[in-house]
Amino acid sequence: MMINKDTKICISIAKKPGNFGAFFHNYLYKEFKINFIYLPIKVEQNELKKAIDAIKVFKIRGCGVSMPHKIKVIEYLDKLDDSALKTGAVNTIVNENGILWGYNTDYYGAKKAIQIKSKIKKRDVLLIGAGGVARAIGLAVKELGGNLKITNRTAKKAEDLAKKLGAEVYPWEKLNKAEGYMLINATSVGMNNPKEMVVKKETISNFKIIKDVVISPLETKLIKEAKKLKKITIPGFVMCVYQAIKQFELYTGKKMPESLIKKMLRKMSHYEKQKI
Repeated sequence: MMINKDTKICISIAKKPGNFGAFFHNYLYKEFKINFIYLPIKVEQNELKKAIDAIKVFKIRGCGVSMPHKIKVIEYLDKLDDSALKTGAVNTIVNENGILWGYNTDYYGAKKAIQIKSKIKKRDVLLIGAGGVARAIGLAVKELGGNLKITNRTAKKAEDLAKKLGAEVYPWEKLNKAEGYMLINATSVGMNNPKEMVVKKETISNFKIIKDVVISPLETKLIKEAKKLKKITIPGFVMCVYQAIKQFELYTGKKMPESLIKKMLRKMSHYEKQKI
């Protein structure tokens, strides 16, 4: 691909950017033979407004938004899609001729990831976390008919999200006694320290399905322990692939064929073994 004056730029912003987005999107730009490029950028919380202003100034086509900016970024956008309005969080910005639209493709990715492995209608789902990604996952669980319970180290955040989604609050101090059908980790636990888990091994035994949002490492300790216990597992990369597919479609207007979706899921399952 030749980078030139017509190249459309897409970026992602995060306090601790990773390589997943660059690997995924740039691979697809080559597959579709389109003149796009994707670059992850480190943005501190006090730099967020300047970063969003730069999207307009430099006519950046799209921007992925990661921790910890998914909620705060809303005040700097022009319009919000229903997915962002319902979740109260944005992980995708699309620049439509200088108008910045906020979307939540995490919601789409979470819904697809859950549907692939389970049917949660009328079943108990415990969501750990109350940040931007938790909002998207919680909405997906509710729309799929799950009985959603939310727990968070800061109780007020769990209460606020539960009220927004029409869910129950589960006490943080009782987390390791929890039980149900599906347990979802929507925190960053396991990302910075791969030896950490958000719950004890005994708690995993009390659920049939374990889902994590952490994508690095691909198999977190939570997922590894769940596999040892013969649980159904949904690693973070599955949700991440589906949300990134939705981003790609929003940025480029190209529809992803099912065959390529399957190829990307296989490719990302070996992501850490590849040179990036």
